[in-house]
Amino acid sequence: MWSGPRTVSTALMRAWENRPDSAVTDEPLYAFYLDRTGLDHPGRDAVIASQPTDWRVVLAGLARGPLPGGAAIGYAKHMTHHLLPEVDRAALARSGTRT
Repeated sequence: MWSGPRTVSTALMRAWENRPDSAVTDEPLYAFYLDRTGLDHPGRDAVIASQPTDWRVVLAGLARGPLPGGAAIGYAKHMTHHLLPEVDRAALARSGTRT
């Protein structure tokens, strides 16, 4: 899901994470975004240390199965401003599919 208004996207993410059959990823491109832009956001270093900073690795991780904990549904909350021009838009279509 690409985020709508901030409170709506968080509410949707919380709803999906409360389903026992779902695995949720919150802003998987955030570390990539912070690394590439150099922005000084709160918790920047911790975010970069906790997630891949290569968008290719992020999207490949979203596309690979199985989901954590045996979940049947994967839900990723994305922020559109994290989608920098260098990200291959065709790779996004593949990230919604698991094998």
